[in-house]
Amino acid sequence: MKNDKKYINIFIINIIMCIIGISCIVYNFYINKNKVSIYNYKIQKSDDYEVLLKPNNFYETETLKSGSYYASNSINSYIINLKHDFLGDKKANLEYDYNIDAYLIGVVKDNDNQDKEVWNRKFILKDKTHDKKDNIDKNSINQQVTIDYEYYNNLVRSYEKTYGITIDSVLKVRFDISYIINLDKYTDKVEDFIELEIPITSTITEIKENYEKDTNGEIIKEQESKKIKEILLYVIGGIIFIISSIIIVFIIIKYIKIKEKQYDWKLRRILRYYKDIIITISNEPNLDNLKVINISVFEDLIDLAEQTQKSILYYKSINREESKFFVIIDNYVYVYLLKT
Repeated sequence: MKNDKKYINIFIINIIMCIIGISCIVYNFYINKNKVSIYNYKIQKSDDYEVLLKPNNFYETETLKSGSYYASNSINSYIINLKHDFLGDKKANLEYDYNIDAYLIGVVKDNDNQDKEVWNRKFILKDKTHDKKDNIDKNSINQQVTIDYEYYNNLVRSYEKTYGITIDSVLKVRFDISYIINLDKYTDKVEDFIELEIPITSTITEIKENYEKDTNGEIIKEQESKKIKEILLYVIGGIIFIISSIIIVFIIIKYIKIKEKQYDWKLRRILRYYKDIIITISNEPNLDNLKVINISVFEDLIDLAEQTQKSILYYKSINREESKFFVIIDNYVYVYLLKT
C-alpha cells in the first residue's frame, strides 16, 4: 500500500508538470502572436428615389419624393439613386466589382400559413463592372437605375391569370459591391450590398431598406515575436513536458510489473501451501443456478473448505492475469478472485 501511494503521488505530480509544460508552449504560441490592425475602413451607404406617377387628376406634380407610402396603381416607375462610399484610414490600392440586379419573387401561403416561394425571376439592371484605383484612401460609387413598376405589376398579373393563382410578390433591387484591398504584402476582400424591397401586388407601396447604413472593418496581421525569453519558454515547456511524460510512462510500466510480480507470488504461495485441497480446472464453472458469495480473504475460503470437507476449484483466465477459486456448497458458491 505504501508503494502504491508513492507511485500514485509521483504520477499525479508528473501529470501536473505535463500540464505546466503544455501551458507554457500554448501560452507562448498564442499570446506572443500579436494581432496588429494595419488598415481600418468605413463604408457608408445610402439610397434616394423619385416616384414617377401615371397621368391622373389627383396629384399636383408628376413625381413624388422618397420616404412615403404610395397608392400602387398610381405608380408608373421609380428612379433610384444608390450610393456606396468607401473610406480608408490610409492609402491603398483598390480593385472593385459591382452590379445591380432585380429579383421578382412570388409567394403563396401553405396550409400552415407559411410563405412558400412559387416564382423567382432575375433581371439585370446593371452589368458587372470592374474598376481599379491605386493609392487612394476613399472611393465613391454612384449608380442610378429606373424601375418600371408598371411593367413588373403587369407581369405579375399575367402570371396570376395564366396559372389561375393569386400570389404575393415583391421586387428586390440589390446593388452588390466587392472590394479587394491591396496593402503591400497584405490583401483582404470586402463584400457589401444595398438591398431595397418594393411590394408589387400590395395596394399600398413603400420601399423598404434591407441593409445597414454604416459598416466598419479592419485588416489584421499577426506578428510573431522572437525574443530570447520567448524561445526559452518554448524550450523549458518542451523539456518539462518530455521529461514528465517519460517519468509517467516509466511509472506505469513499473507499477504494472510490480503488480504482476505480486500476483505471481501470491498465486505460487496459494498453490504451494494448499495444493492438497485445490483442484485445477480448465473451464470456468457455470454459476447461473447458484447463489454467488464473494470472499475477500483467501484464508476464509480455506477455513470454509476445511470445515465442510470440500475441495477448492481453481481456474486461471487465459486472456488476462486473473485467477478464481470456488467452493461449492449446495446451492451456494463461494468465490475468491485474485488479480493484478
